[in-house]
Amino acid sequence: MSGTRLDWGRFLAITSTAGFIASAVLHLATFTPLPPVYAAAVGLVLLVGAFVLLGAMIARLRRSRAPMRGEGPVRMVSLRTLLGHIPEGPRRAGAAVILYVVMNLGLSLLLGDQAVASVRLLSGHLLLFYLIPLMYFRFVEPRLRDGDGASQPVMPQK
Repeated sequence: MSGTRLDWGRFLAITSTAGFIASAVLHLATFTPLPPVYAAAVGLVLLVGAFVLLGAMIARLRRSRAPMRGEGPVRMVSLRTLLGHIPEGPRRAGAAVILYVVMNLGLSLLLGDQAVASVRLLSGHLLLFYLIPLMYFRFVEPRLRDGDGASQPVMPQK
């Protein structure tokens, strides 16, 4: 093997993007005559991939210099600060995906064919499950790695 080392951040960002696109294609396929059993099989494989990426995101977030809030042993990642690392356009697109997933949930519950509805519900949620690591690996982690989001100790108020 050559001496090059795999850039895991880039690999995870590309994998998250591919998973998001595959989830969108699967979701659109639920509006076609594709048999629900095939779509469900693909959806379950994508679900496993999403949880692997979410686990990798959590592990890398814990090792990063993420901004924290709180004091002492009870410190939590400051989610608002992390969201601030995402540019306005992608943040709005992410909000639109979240709204679509909620709307898809309601419409899937009203759909008559339960087999199609369950696959449509799964594929819609997969969009969200891949969007979260996509946003993290694409926008947040590079800024944390560059030192743009280092945790600052919270000074007690007097």
